[in-house]
Parts: sequence; C-alpha cells; structure tokens
Amino acid sequence: MAVVIAPYSQDHFRSLPSLNDARDRFLRLDGDKLVEGLFKDFFIDNGMDRTFGLAMPHRHFDILPGQMMVNYNGTSTPWSVNPGEGMDEPQPAVWNFSSTGELIPTEFSYSKGPKVKMGEKERAFVASLKRLLDEKNLSEVFGLCEYPGHDFEGTCEITIGSANINLKPKDYPEDLKGTDTAWFFSPPLRKRGCRCTCDNRTAPHGHGTHVITQSA
Repeated sequence: MAVVIAPYSQDHFRSLPSLNDARDRFLRLDGDKLVEGLFKDFFIDNGMDRTFGLAMPHRHFDILPGQMMVNYNGTSTPWSVNPGEGMDEPQPAVWNFSSTGELIPTEFSYSKGPKVKMGEKERAFVASLKRLLDEKNLSEVFGLCEYPGHDFEGTCEITIGSANINLKPKDYPEDLKGTDTAWFFSPPLRKRGCRCTCDNRTAPHGHGTHVITQSA
C-alpha cells in the first residue's frame, strides 16, 4: 500500500517529542540494537543506504506560526514558509510519519545542488519502511533524513537560541555527552563512524546540542 507524502505541517512539527523524551524512549527500546540488528540491513538490502539515513524525530524548540526549520550552509534557523522573492523553495531533509500514517517533512535545506527525489523506488522504500515500523510498533520512534553525500566527514551542530550551528568536529566541546539521533549505513560513512548525536549535558546553551561525530 502506497504511503502519502504530505506537505509540511507546523502542527505536526509541534507534536515532535523533545530531545530528552525521544532519547528516553529510544533507550527503553534498546534502540542501538534496533539500528544495528534491524535497520542497517533493511536500508542496504533495499538499496537506499546512499539515499536516506535513519532519524530519531525530535525538536529542540518551538517556532512561530508560519515558520519552518531550514538549513543553509550548515546553519539551521526558522524561515518563513513562503520563500523570498526569486528564491527556490527549501527542500525536505528530515521526515517522519504522522499518527495517520503520512510521511511529513519536519526540517528542510536550501541549496541549488542535488535534491532528494521521491520517485517510484523511493516511495516503494517508504512504504516498506512504514510496514516495518508498524510491525515493530516503532512508527513514532524513527523517521528518515537525507543522505549527506559520500564525502561527508562530520560536523558538530550546537543549538544556540533559535539557531542550530554546525561546527567542525575539532571544535565541539570536549565534555560533550551525546545521544545518537541519526544513522547512515553506506560503507563510506560507516567506515568513518559518521552519525548524528545530541548533547545531554545540563542546559549547555539553554537547549540541546546536535553533534555529528567522526571516529577514527
């Protein structure tokens, strides 16, 4: 059965759990075991490990009516849902499933480069993922994110106020306590240990901190 890919909904964005709530649920479910034992092979076997990553839906702060989170050149901030004159529309970069089963984008990116295409193959994968999540009762726990590219080496994203700012790995705090929030399964990124995590220190900047780590 096909899955409806719906447009952005701020109500859906508001329904996302906080980082701490998403983390606690992930830990209760032994999420690391699910990532390695269930989803890794699922992405690879479906040929989608270089198209999508697995994401843990969450939000760090609320945004105003008529806004959405857009990443440009490594910094994600609230943008108006209506593009500025002469600008392209930001493209979906993170998705998860709604309570009614639709796949809804929750974060976007802006660039003139290649964009994720939701063609027949991608839609078939989304439908297969939805069936798997429903079967395991995980539809609210996991979603999708765009693949960052084979040359991705890692960044550190810290949240300051209403901006998520990406730093180079050498610049993130040494005392960072991370919770993984996204995983990539292509051989190049797995070899480098690239994944997304969030800082769980006590209010380091008033909000959580995202980190994409790079292992040796």
